[in-house]
Amino acid sequence: MVLAICVLIAGIAIGFTLFVREQDIPAAPVENPELKHLEARRQVLYENLKDLQFEYHQGKLTDEDYQSLKQGFLYDLAGIMDSIERTGPRPGKHSKSSHKSESATEQGSGSRSKSKSRGRPDTVASEGNICPTCQGTNPADNRFCGYCGKPLASK
Repeated sequence: MVLAICVLIAGIAIGFTLFVREQDIPAAPVENPELKHLEARRQVLYENLKDLQFEYHQGKLTDEDYQSLKQGFLYDLAGIMDSIERTGPRPGKHSKSSHKSESATEQGSGSRSKSKSRGRPDTVASEGNICPTCQGTNPADNRFCGYCGKPLASK
């Protein structure tokens, strides 16, 4: 009796694996190369911020240089985060169309030397969003502040 039940269970298991229909198998997620690039860029910026903080605490940077470089990295990071938000599909939400006025690589391609010379512009666009935290003016399509990284008020 036990042998018959074992054979029946083995037969069902083998039959199930052999007769799985192709439409029953979920589709493999499609990798978005742009999203993968943005995630890698975000990780590099996080590592640069970590290295910058380490160098500052070691006394290799003045306070002015540290703040300047940090603001440049945070500005680049906010642009990358905004691009990731617009590009990547979010669970439970419909994915938004991936239109971009500037490519994310142009926004976030600043190296340490570029971001050091980059100052905080007083006006980016006349119809831009104003950050409630730092009062910085951002382009109208930004969802995060380019200066402090905080979310901008949604319309």
